[in-house]
Amino acid sequence: MSIDLQAAANEYIGWLQLEANRSPNTVRAYDAELKKLIVFLHESGHTLQLADLRHEDLRAYQRLLATRLKSPASRARALVAVRSWLRWVAREGFIDRDLSNGITLPKLEQRLPKPIDSDELARLLAALPSGTPLEKRDKALVQFLISTGCRISESLALDRTDFPRTGNRLIVTGKGSKQRAVYLTADARAALEDYLATREDASMAMFINYDRSIADDRNRRLTSAGARFIVKRLRRQLGAWSFKSPHVARHTAATTLLEVTGGDVRLVQEVLGHANLNTLQGYTKIVDSRKQEAYRLYQQFLDEKKKATT
Repeated sequence: MSIDLQAAANEYIGWLQLEANRSPNTVRAYDAELKKLIVFLHESGHTLQLADLRHEDLRAYQRLLATRLKSPASRARALVAVRSWLRWVAREGFIDRDLSNGITLPKLEQRLPKPIDSDELARLLAALPSGTPLEKRDKALVQFLISTGCRISESLALDRTDFPRTGNRLIVTGKGSKQRAVYLTADARAALEDYLATREDASMAMFINYDRSIADDRNRRLTSAGARFIVKRLRRQLGAWSFKSPHVARHTAATTLLEVTGGDVRLVQEVLGHANLNTLQGYTKIVDSRKQEAYRLYQQFLDEKKKATT
């Protein structure tokens, strides 16, 4: 079957959307990476026919990425998209060989998540202002993120009707359109109730943009960029320096849940919506290090007591 690269890429992107149920963010990212590969091949004089794609072409592209993308994580994201596409076109019979083994992912340092320190978190939540509708929204958003550990995309996709009339359980839709239950703390529920009670707009969105230049309420849903701006502003305003992005709230919720449940990884996996338990290894290492520090202090205490009795 003769097919050009762009057509093969389009087929794959359609499969990601309709059959694999990948998130819109993943689909956009993979589409962008495949377009970059095709542009590179075009500029290199390639025929742009899938049948003419060779390992040499892929090695040349990887060398280009190594010069343009200094971050191994950025290169890995780009190459994962290309490798997944190559596996798919081989599996679907668009090409008679699997070229994905020609993609070598860079080794990544395992960076531990950086949750908000418990004392700093307590100060942050206590200091959140709530005098104006905008401040009430910001407080509700932060409380919601800390309470549920939701991804920011999951949080901003919620509608007002998703807020539970009673109880503290609500349903969010995560990656791959998979739904799961999350739970609100009493403080998070109170903050959301206070915020939603002030709403006079017609938007269905749970979290909205208060920009007065937006004429149509249907366009008021808060964006990820807007949420990041809110976090940065609160970080400066309240001196919550560990709160660097909305995703830090997810790290904080995961680490705290592991600590209070005695390391129940399965439960935390369900709460966060992780498909793979390996994703939680970073959080368990943080909890382990805190336990080790606690036992070190305990041993120090015992040693001091021993000295006092001799």
